[in-house]
Amino acid sequence: MKYLKFVFYRSNILFLLSVSAGIALPQASAISIFLILPALMTIMTITPLRIPRGFFRRIRPLIAPAVQGNLMNYIILGNLIIFASLFFIREEGFWFGMVLVAAAPPAVSMLSLSKSFRADLTVSFAGFAGAYLGALLIIPLIGLGFLKYNHLNYLLIILVVGALIPLPLVLSRIIVEKEWDGIIQPHEGIIIDYCFFIVFYTIAARTRELILHWSSDMSVILTIAALTAFIIFFAVRKIGRLSNVAENKIISLLLLVTMKNYGLAGGLALLLFSEKVAFAALAFTTVNFLFTNWLKYTKIVVGRSIVAEETPPS
Repeated sequence: MKYLKFVFYRSNILFLLSVSAGIALPQASAISIFLILPALMTIMTITPLRIPRGFFRRIRPLIAPAVQGNLMNYIILGNLIIFASLFFIREEGFWFGMVLVAAAPPAVSMLSLSKSFRADLTVSFAGFAGAYLGALLIIPLIGLGFLKYNHLNYLLIILVVGALIPLPLVLSRIIVEKEWDGIIQPHEGIIIDYCFFIVFYTIAARTRELILHWSSDMSVILTIAALTAFIIFFAVRKIGRLSNVAENKIISLLLLVTMKNYGLAGGLALLLFSEKVAFAALAFTTVNFLFTNWLKYTKIVVGRSIVAEETPPS
């Protein structure tokens, strides 16, 4: 029963449907492209509602976890993605897509996964918020660094990033402080899942021609996505255990260092750049889908903590 519930989880089905429909029936992307921005804004407003009221009133204890969030998400994961891409990605559009993925903040799903996996919620929430504040500096700098895209509208970058990061975060805090979150929370899962359907359907539809004319660079991107997720996971888990870090904190750090907001990266790519730039986000999303389900399988079906190492039978 647990296995069936795990396999047929709503978010799993909707993700597979979104990508399949995007490739098979891409025509609706002419409309859905205009829905990406409001869909992402909705996701980014509703997700932080999971952070409890009053969480940010005492700032000092949150500074260290916020710094750790930036360290895990940008310095470790982001730099590893860029470093690998420097050596193996040849086409400029794909390379820029990898840089945009590297600049993306943590995945919004890490907040719900933190509760499911019994992570240290202070580290998860503060690390998440700190990394999103860091993104306000990192994403515009990444855009300014690529002057070869001379048609780039830097004012548009600032406006879009502002609409997708600080504005939703502020709105979510207002909703929580006004106690309006109780109205939204019973429906938040459905709303977020269908908003992600719009985002990933559009990305898949717009990258359809690239997928049908597969190139070696695209295989390299998928390989980098898989290797970075699993290598970093096992490395950080091992270091955490050897350093006697609390298990719940290791789980928080693992989520921060392995999951980025690929929907945001893909949406920005389509809104500001091109289909080729958006492919990296779709590739990383696909790998992250498999990676996240492996973690859920370990926790829900096997019943073992994601930090626990398998021991051979005696």
